[in-house]
Amino acid sequence: MQESVAGNRLNQKPLSAFKPLFSTLSSPTIAALEGYHQAEFVGPRWLRRLAGPGLRLGGLNGWWGKLFDIHGQGSNLVQDTGGLHPALPVTAYSRPSCIDDKPCLMVVYPADARWPWPRITDELRWLEEEKTLLGMMIYKGMGLQRFAFPFLLHPVGKTVENSGENPV
Repeated sequence: MQESVAGNRLNQKPLSAFKPLFSTLSSPTIAALEGYHQAEFVGPRWLRRLAGPGLRLGGLNGWWGKLFDIHGQGSNLVQDTGGLHPALPVTAYSRPSCIDDKPCLMVVYPADARWPWPRITDELRWLEEEKTLLGMMIYKGMGLQRFAFPFLLHPVGKTVENSGENPV
């Protein structure tokens, strides 16, 4: 994952700065999610270093980002030598945030998905005038719900040809 200008700026912040930042942002509409979104890990160095191995344990080795249709149905995407592949379905809903009760798009995972995904939600809000989404991954269990782990989703369009990646 290549580091963006926004990512570089956010990587200077401690983990404790992300919830207050998230609370200042606006919620996207479900229709605005349509298309491919390339992920970027952000936050303190220790978190960025653990993100890839943590996702690998959850079955998302090579996580590239997410793909959504106009109705909020989507998938996590992983990349390997064969290109991009859907790996874990998701659904986005407009809901109050677990962080601050303000509107957000909440991305949920199927109840029958492998652990830990049924206990995780991703919350999304716009960062940088609707050009990038700040996501907060929240694990609901074992006292960890007070932690929210940040990531960015960069919209790249309805196809990924313009990003140099292979389409799904």
